[in-house]
Amino acid sequence: MTPRRTKTTEPTERPQVVLLDWRDSRHFKWEAPCMLCRKPTPLRSHADEPVHKTCAESWNAAHPGEVRFVSDPTPKRRTNDDHA
Repeated sequence: MTPRRTKTTEPTERPQVVLLDWRDSRHFKWEAPCMLCRKPTPLRSHADEPVHKTCAESWNAAHPGEVRFVSDPTPKRRTNDDHA
Protein backbone atom coordinates (compact mmCIF):
# COMPACT_ATOMS: atom_id res chain seq x y z
CA MET A 1 0.00 0.00 0.00
CA THR A 2 1.34 3.41 -0.98
CA PRO A 3 1.33 6.09 1.75
CA ARG A 4 -0.96 9.00 1.06
CA ARG A 5 0.59 12.31 0.34
CA THR A 6 -0.73 15.13 2.38
CA LYS A 7 -0.80 18.57 0.97
CA THR A 8 1.08 20.98 3.18
CA THR A 9 -0.01 24.54 3.02
CA GLU A 10 1.60 27.52 4.55
CA PRO A 11 -0.74 29.63 6.63
CA THR A 12 -1.82 32.56 4.52
CA GLU A 13 -1.62 35.95 6.09
CA ARG A 14 -5.01 37.60 6.27
CA PRO A 15 -5.36 41.36 6.14
CA GLN A 16 -6.08 43.02 9.47
CA VAL A 17 -9.76 44.03 9.57
CA VAL A 18 -10.32 47.19 11.57
CA LEU A 19 -13.88 47.56 12.79
CA LEU A 20 -15.59 50.84 11.97
CA ASP A 21 -17.64 52.80 14.50
CA TRP A 22 -20.73 54.05 12.67
CA ARG A 23 -23.13 54.61 15.60
CA ASP A 24 -24.09 58.13 14.55
CA SER A 25 -27.56 58.39 13.03
CA ARG A 26 -26.12 60.17 9.96
CA HIS A 27 -25.00 56.73 8.73
CA PHE A 28 -28.63 55.53 8.39
CA LYS A 29 -30.96 56.51 5.55
CA TRP A 30 -33.33 54.80 3.12
CA GLU A 31 -32.27 51.52 1.55
CA ALA A 32 -30.10 51.62 -1.55
CA PRO A 33 -27.81 49.04 -3.21
CA CYS A 34 -24.43 48.67 -1.51
CA MET A 35 -21.78 50.04 -3.83
CA LEU A 36 -19.58 46.98 -3.19
CA CYS A 37 -21.93 43.96 -3.06
CA ARG A 38 -25.08 45.47 -4.66
CA LYS A 39 -27.39 44.13 -1.88
CA PRO A 40 -29.76 46.64 -0.19
CA THR A 41 -28.44 48.55 2.81
CA PRO A 42 -29.65 51.52 4.87
CA LEU A 43 -26.05 52.40 5.84
CA ARG A 44 -24.03 55.29 4.42
CA SER A 45 -20.33 56.07 4.56
CA HIS A 46 -18.99 59.50 5.53
CA ALA A 47 -19.10 60.38 1.81
CA ASP A 48 -22.81 59.37 1.77
CA GLU A 49 -22.09 56.23 -0.29
CA PRO A 50 -24.50 53.33 0.38
CA VAL A 51 -22.31 50.55 1.77
CA HIS A 52 -22.58 47.80 4.40
CA LYS A 53 -20.27 48.32 7.36
CA THR A 54 -18.79 44.84 6.86
CA CYS A 55 -18.24 45.51 3.14
CA ALA A 56 -16.45 48.75 4.03
CA GLU A 57 -14.30 46.98 6.64
CA SER A 58 -13.35 44.26 4.15
CA TRP A 59 -12.54 46.86 1.49
CA ASN A 60 -10.31 48.75 3.95
CA ALA A 61 -8.45 45.52 4.83
CA ALA A 62 -7.94 44.68 1.15
CA HIS A 63 -6.67 48.19 0.32
CA PRO A 64 -4.18 49.15 3.07
CA GLY A 65 -2.91 52.67 2.84
CA GLU A 66 -6.01 53.93 1.02
CA VAL A 67 -8.47 55.99 3.00
CA ARG A 68 -12.05 55.60 1.81
CA PHE A 69 -14.12 54.38 4.74
CA VAL A 70 -13.39 55.85 8.18
CA SER A 71 -14.77 55.59 11.70
CA ASP A 72 -16.62 58.28 13.55
CA PRO A 73 -14.51 60.23 16.04
CA THR A 74 -14.52 58.68 19.51
CA PRO A 75 -17.00 60.60 21.67
CA LYS A 76 -15.61 62.31 24.73
CA ARG A 77 -16.64 60.86 28.07
CA ARG A 78 -18.88 62.82 30.34
CA THR A 79 -17.13 64.24 33.35
CA ASN A 80 -20.06 63.42 35.66
CA ASP A 81 -21.07 59.76 35.35
CA ASP A 82 -22.73 59.70 38.79
CA HIS A 83 -26.26 58.40 38.30
CA ALA A 84 -27.03 57.85 41.98
